Amino acid sequence: MAWKLLPVDYTDAVWAGLKRYNQINNEDGSVSFQDITAYTGKEKSFFGAKDANRMNEALNTIMSMVENGTDLYTAFQNYFAEQKTLFEQEADSKATEFDNYTDNLEQEYKVSMAAFESQQQQIYNAWFQAMKDQLSKDAAGNLQNQCTELDERLTLLEQMTMQNDFSAPLATDDEAITLIVDDLDYAILADWKYKEE
Repeated sequence: MAWKLLPVDYTDAVWAGLKRYNQINNEDGSVSFQDITAYTGKEKSFFGAKDANRMNEALNTIMSMVENGTDLYTAFQNYFAEQKTLFEQEADSKATEFDNYTDNLEQEYKVSMAAFESQQQQIYNAWFQAMKDQLSKDAAGNLQNQCTELDERLTLLEQMTMQNDFSAPLATDDEAITLIVDDLDYAILADWKYKEE
């Protein structure tokens, strides 16, 4: 049974002026006086047998423990030591669970990243091999076309320089440098000569 605190809210009954009584004449010829004074706080001023018994029982229990040598300090020390042990065990258990969780999370991350890196490496290797194969097939043809184009451009440039008759396609004066074309989509050329002063 849980300990119920003893009441500590008793107050004194208070009244104003003189106390007032009614006289009552009894059948046997005696008289009685009935208190009809108006009190304030009267309901909290009564200290009955029930409250007195509870207080005495509490005091008797405490005094018995003191006289019989019960060590309350030791009892409380043991209780709090046990609670501390239980708390530390639970804290250690939670910490271990969290460590296991983070270890598993890290392991899962490593496995996922290893799989992702392996997949990306395979994709890159396949792409790189495809590029190597394509370059191997087209290398000679591409180099020949580039050489031919460069020869033609050098020949044309040499011819224009020797004859002092330059021509070049007109282009817009912006970042894109777009060629200006005619209705048939041919580039419009500009001709000029270099004049020495």
